[in-house]
Amino acid sequence: MNLVRFQNPRYSANRVLVDELFNNFFKNDYHETYVKNCASPATNVFETEKEFKIEIQLPGFSKEDLQLNYQNNLLSIKVEKDEKETKEDYKYAHREFGVYNFEKQYRVPKSVEAEKIAARFENGILVIELPKREEAQPKAPIEIKIS
Repeated sequence: MNLVRFQNPRYSANRVLVDELFNNFFKNDYHETYVKNCASPATNVFETEKEFKIEIQLPGFSKEDLQLNYQNNLLSIKVEKDEKETKEDYKYAHREFGVYNFEKQYRVPKSVEAEKIAARFENGILVIELPKREEAQPKAPIEIKIS
């Protein structure tokens, strides 16, 4: 006969919770490298009969921080801004947002008229309008008469 040590799962779950509480008690819950690696602004992409529209939420940035490029059916949006600290030994007790650099690319369909792409930046929202070519826009059906 062998003896097997029995651990009640109810007690082990409580032990894990208490260990996690004390392990994370003095840590900052903001992990900067995680936020910078996952940093992607909120984006809306629309399609109408005449155009595509991209809206990107960019609070804390100015128009001068943005770079837009279009080449080979690829739209690149790049934001670079240096975050300036107000104090040299500045430590956050809690931080949920910050200014960070990012680059995002969109594959643009060939139906877009590249020469007419327009962008505007208002109230922290970048709006990019990509008009469709005339031949790509839906046309009204043609009535065929029966003889």
